[in-house]
Amino acid sequence: MVTLHEDPDMDAQLARTLIGTYVGGADLGEAIAAAQRIAAGDYDAWHDEWDRTASAAQQTAEQAARRGLPVLAGGAYLRASEYSRQSYFFLRHDLSDERVSSAYRQQRDHFRLAMSFLPCSAEPISIAFDPVPLNGYVFRPDSTDDSPRPTILLPGGFDGTCEEMFKYGAHGALSFGWNAVTWDGPGQGGQLIEHGVTMRPDFEAVLTPVVDWALDRPFVAADALALVGRSLGGYLGPRGVSREHRIRALVADPGQYDFVSRFVSMFSTEDWEKVLAADPAMDQQLDGFLGDARSREFYGSRMAAMGAQSFGGWLRLLVNYSLDGLAENIACPTLVTEGEGDFASQSRKLFDALTCEKEFHGFTEAEGAAGHCEGMGQMVWQDVVFSWLAGRIQG
Repeated sequence: MVTLHEDPDMDAQLARTLIGTYVGGADLGEAIAAAQRIAAGDYDAWHDEWDRTASAAQQTAEQAARRGLPVLAGGAYLRASEYSRQSYFFLRHDLSDERVSSAYRQQRDHFRLAMSFLPCSAEPISIAFDPVPLNGYVFRPDSTDDSPRPTILLPGGFDGTCEEMFKYGAHGALSFGWNAVTWDGPGQGGQLIEHGVTMRPDFEAVLTPVVDWALDRPFVAADALALVGRSLGGYLGPRGVSREHRIRALVADPGQYDFVSRFVSMFSTEDWEKVLAADPAMDQQLDGFLGDARSREFYGSRMAAMGAQSFGGWLRLLVNYSLDGLAENIACPTLVTEGEGDFASQSRKLFDALTCEKEFHGFTEAEGAAGHCEGMGQMVWQDVVFSWLAGRIQG
């Protein structure tokens, strides 16, 4: 695959932003130019350059809106939203950093300004949940038509927002004439950054209120409700659907079965028992995983999302994130996908544990869809996934 930045993590995040070009939410030249002004590993500069690029897009949007040019205004606001989201990506290990909360609000506010200019209906929603309501959006092809339509539920991942899910599935659903619902769950987006609500493993407790909300709307067809889980959603979706049986079709991209097994093999049996027992000496040793800036951000952002105060505490939390004994409870047709070389994938492990109607599809580097969530091969992924969904939920 083409490399656009010398820092592998920054290169991956740049590619993530470039995916927005599919939906008018990024410009290739603008985004690549911003990233190339940043030195490898300089997370402060990453924030500053993307923040400046977002401000420029915002100014373009405001000028277009004043001139009565809705298409230009909507696209520029979408770009400003994506660039603002990108600006705080490498700062999330410290949620008290004002730049994180400020940039989060900017990406949300820019997205909401874009909504009135989109060629579809997009409305903010609030779903009853404890301790605070879930924030999200419902996307519809036409808000004046309440005819029941197939509806795709799109939970987010470890580090995205419900706004970003517009490019990761909501836009595709709309192109089929379907509805889409996105939301921030515990440990995600506004739930984490604004309210301090950290992640929980029992996603069925999060999914059921969303399903209740959706099925209470006349425009949602009860027999055509699907869930597409991407990135961490490849665990959250299956976990939720293992208990919430009103979902009629499930996609996991990539499938994720359990988290802690990725680490257990690094320890002897005796040392792993010390980890689980919160042995002080072991915990102190484990914090060595956070010794450099890259590791402090990579692991620290995940610790923050899950409410862990130490690396050892995070490992102990991961034990609870498992589909062992639950995957076989999934009853609806399920498609498990995998991009070649996806670092997070446990797709085969999940697929093998399923007892429902199931299908596996692997994407390759040769077809341009390798890496986490198929990288920049989003249309290749969408062609397969939405064709499969159409066969299950479109009458």
